[in-house]
Amino acid sequence: MSVALVVVGVIVIIISVISGLSTGALFGFFIWLTGGVSVSLILFAFSQIIENQLNILYQLQVQNRFTRQLHKASIQCPNCDYEYDDTLTSCPNCGHREQSKLSKIR
Repeated sequence: MSVALVVVGVIVIIISVISGLSTGALFGFFIWLTGGVSVSLILFAFSQIIENQLNILYQLQVQNRFTRQLHKASIQCPNCDYEYDDTLTSCPNCGHREQSKLSKIR
């Protein structure tokens, strides 16, 4: 997307130079050139903003993965002493399931 904006910006500059030269007047050339450069600068800025946003999104995803790995807890099975991830509901080694807290209270 950002490459397309840069390409369009360059095309706008080229078209503005050609249009300015076709007017035959120096004033017309500067008006066309100023307009083309202004539009191109806006497109280049949008391209840079998109690149920055994609970079920020990538950095957040990397940080999210790292945080998930950092806070990954493990549970030790009381039946077979196998250590497994706390997101699982039962031991993958022996199939033992912890009773819920409500059933322990009763």
